[in-house]
Amino acid sequence: MIRAAQLAHQQRTNPFDGLENIQPQLSRSLLAHQQNARVEELRDAKYQRILESNPALSLLKGYARFKNQNTLLVHKSDGSEEELVADRILIATGSTPSIPPIKGLVDTPYWTSTEALFAEELPSSLVVIGSSVVALEIAQAYARLGSRVTILARHTLLYAEDPLLGEKLAECFEKEGIRVLNNTQASHVSYDSNGFHWKLTKEH
Repeated sequence: MIRAAQLAHQQRTNPFDGLENIQPQLSRSLLAHQQNARVEELRDAKYQRILESNPALSLLKGYARFKNQNTLLVHKSDGSEEELVADRILIATGSTPSIPPIKGLVDTPYWTSTEALFAEELPSSLVVIGSSVVALEIAQAYARLGSRVTILARHTLLYAEDPLLGEKLAECFEKEGIRVLNNTQASHVSYDSNGFHWKLTKEH
């Protein structure tokens, strides 16, 4: 999605006098299908084939729990249970998006970064809560694909990573039509047939 958004942006805003800027015809659904196919292709090439070709690796699917510090009990889909013993056990299950405790949010059809990356629809407008690298990538991508994007940053962009870079990014985003609201939080949100409705508070 990020690459497609970049190409769409370049078609609209190329700097060469001899090349006419054009408005690309976008299909978010087709882009999402192509993206999903590519993800599956890479997953097969990077993981599944490696598992199949390396006898030192084995894949066991199920729900695991600790029996003791060196033993796992894995409950498999067929109802059986398998015991695994190891000198060290590494927990690397990935992460899930953190849902902010905004009043009313759980009663709305909000997106996390996962839904945003794989959505087959292009919203006319999008509010992005957060100012991390992932949030900013998604915000810019949707803006370049054609959505009106507003970013709500509790402090400033990239506050925890690199505030100075975040300041420069905010300037670039404003030039691309992305609205950046620094020191702003959503205190309440609701949803109806007209879309999302926000109550914002400004931090000082």
